[in-house]
Amino acid sequence: MTAELIDLYTRIVRQSLPEDVCWIVVKPRTGTLTVNDAVIRLGRTPEELEHMHTLDAAELAHMGETALSLDEAGDGVALFQIGGYAGLLPEVMEPLSRDARAWTVTWDVNADFTMLIWDDGAVTGGWNPYEPRETWATGLGPMAGHAPLFARYDLDDATQDPYYRHAVSLAVIERESGVRLDGAWIHREHPTLLDV
Repeated sequence: MTAELIDLYTRIVRQSLPEDVCWIVVKPRTGTLTVNDAVIRLGRTPEELEHMHTLDAAELAHMGETALSLDEAGDGVALFQIGGYAGLLPEVMEPLSRDARAWTVTWDVNADFTMLIWDDGAVTGGWNPYEPRETWATGLGPMAGHAPLFARYDLDDATQDPYYRHAVSLAVIERESGVRLDGAWIHREHPTLLDV
């Protein structure tokens, strides 16, 4: 199942996603987290939400505005940002992950790449393929069960698919959270926060 999921995400990343992405999935410990709840956790109000396609929100980002697309995903919330790195910002992730677990992966056109897992406002694990390989297994934290998948990535292997690291991160997020980022996500309209 995981190999097929990694193949699926390799195709999605190659064919559908831009070069600078931040994907966040937040699942509450109990109950349900709605888009409005997430917006309030970020210190904003639901009335500030715009409704727009993610690609239109990304155009605003190219003009200097930050935009974060949100949508409900089961009992949690999925967030997508083009041209930003909200998943790395404590001021965003600490409140979002309060009484929750959040997975985030961020990459950009300059080959920066980070995957983190947040629990109750704190980073509890992550993966950065540029860090020494020896630290990967211990650094994964709650994702340690997926260590063999991460270990297959080799930064120096020119024959390896360049999108493997993106695909394995998205596959692990889906396996852990149950939330899929499909290729059409960025083409749909979502509630969007500006100036995040």
